[in-house]
Amino acid sequence: MAHWLLPLPSPTLRMQPPSSALPAGAPGGARRVAPLEAFSRTEKIIALSRVLLATATLLVVMVDPHQPSFSPNLAYAILTAYALYSAVVFALVRGEYVRQEPAPFRTAIAGPPHIGPYSAAADVIWVTLISMFTERGTSPFFLLHVFVISSVSMRWGLRATLTVTIILALSYPAALLASQWVSAEALTIRRAHLVRPIYLLVLGYLIGYPGEHERRSKRRLGLMVELPAAFRRKRPPGAGLVRVMRRALDHFEARRALLILRDPESGRYFTWDVTRRGKPSRLALRITEADPLPLPFAAPTEGFVANELRAGTGMALCSDVLTGQLTRKPISPDLAAFGDDSAQVVLAAPVLIQRELRGRALITRAAGDKFTRDDLDFLLLLVGQAAAGFETVRLQGMAEEVAVFEERARIARDLHDGFIQSLAGLDLRIEACKLLLQRDPARIPHELEELHEAVARGYREVRRYLTVLRTPSRDGADLWSMLERLTAEFSVREGIRVELARSTSEVTLPATTTHELAQIAREALRNAVRHGRATSAVIKLGTSPSHTYLVVRDNGTGFVDRAAAVDTDGFLAPEAAPWSIRERTAALGGSLAVWTSPGRGTEISILVPSGGQGGRQSLNRRMSA
Repeated sequence: MAHWLLPLPSPTLRMQPPSSALPAGAPGGARRVAPLEAFSRTEKIIALSRVLLATATLLVVMVDPHQPSFSPNLAYAILTAYALYSAVVFALVRGEYVRQEPAPFRTAIAGPPHIGPYSAAADVIWVTLISMFTERGTSPFFLLHVFVISSVSMRWGLRATLTVTIILALSYPAALLASQWVSAEALTIRRAHLVRPIYLLVLGYLIGYPGEHERRSKRRLGLMVELPAAFRRKRPPGAGLVRVMRRALDHFEARRALLILRDPESGRYFTWDVTRRGKPSRLALRITEADPLPLPFAAPTEGFVANELRAGTGMALCSDVLTGQLTRKPISPDLAAFGDDSAQVVLAAPVLIQRELRGRALITRAAGDKFTRDDLDFLLLLVGQAAAGFETVRLQGMAEEVAVFEERARIARDLHDGFIQSLAGLDLRIEACKLLLQRDPARIPHELEELHEAVARGYREVRRYLTVLRTPSRDGADLWSMLERLTAEFSVREGIRVELARSTSEVTLPATTTHELAQIAREALRNAVRHGRATSAVIKLGTSPSHTYLVVRDNGTGFVDRAAAVDTDGFLAPEAAPWSIRERTAALGGSLAVWTSPGRGTEISILVPSGGQGGRQSLNRRMSA
């Protein structure tokens, strides 16, 4: 069996593309939905704004008596075509007949083409033409450039915004150069108009930054949304952490990620080294007895960013996960030696589980591509959530193992109380028949008849138990009904008169508690009949706000074979109580008291939490009056 930290048997892993955001069961030709929501309605907002701007621009040109255009007919044609184009795009986007924007962070899917890149290119061309044919450098429609820049920023962030801004800005000097060779009046631009490209560049940077921030926020939110899928049942928790590190490697556009985890059981360190030199990525696993990368300068609860890995001069900005306090500290020689030609900046976060340091996650990039404080905050959040998912899966696995163990113990108790004792009784009767062959053969038919009845009774008991095992457990099982069936069964089968009494009208308990209490009552009655030769018994059931009590009293001979374990008040020592009853009570987190007196019978008192296992409460040693 693989270690719970080991992710996969293969030392080399291939990068898996992010899962599609299609709803489960969506047909191949159905409408596609992007992550989080339908593209955040970005393209719909852009399309509506384009329609409003194009319409307003056309109206301004039409109502202006001075004809602010050097080629009125051509300007009208361009503006009319742009308005019609805007209306068509708006209709397509609103009806969702096209995919509205590229999905660089998800897998490509079959379907209609993206409209985002094409509409952005068309906007650049249209706006340039409108400016050229409506007073050129002094065109009143300069703000159309702002629309183009803003739409690109909303879609793709800073880099694309700056690219489009530079293209728009170059149109002015390009027209100026062209005017030196072409005498067309439409291309005539004064040198004073060259200040407008500077305006555009400044606007592009200012507008692109919020778009970049929103784009990164969406990417990070998408990565956080994927976290639950990384940690699933039946999968080693270490595999989930490695998957998160690979996704973080892609998110930060880094070349190397290092995940170091300490196994609390063995004390060994598991180190996963994920490198990306193109695709696929490679994963190397090393297991060492000592920490392969001790970082004494960083506290157990601190993550850090180090943008210069030089011994003696390198500094790290450390952030405490619990307090948020920021401090600058000199890096250790081990971290300085960790850097190489391809990894000169490091981002690190502690893996904390129940506030205990279990390891660290490190992301490295090439020198010059520095990490920011924002990157550090996100990695701390990402690793913190991943550590929580890691621990949840591990605890779920442990809980399942405990549940299996408890179920096996319960089955063992049930078999001990029923089937095994029935087999023991059969064995005694068979031995009795052997003796009767020599002493009193005439009684053998009667003994065989009783033996046959005992076998049939054991068979019915096994069938009943198998039925109970196959029946799904349900909370709210009726313990009172189970006790009524139990008393009727013993009255008919064993000839003992059993009386039921309860202090409340309804007792609603978890299925496990109901089953265990019913089995305790069954075992108590069986012991009363077989060992105490009782002829009558009383079962009392009652509840308090937090606890349930069960009392079974009989008029048998008592525990005469355990007189040495009885104290002066008539109570058995805890270890002398019947084994299965003692085990079942302990499994429920309850208390047990057994009173016995030779010739006066036995009283077994059980007190358990009403919600199942819980804190124990002191039990009155004798609960029946």
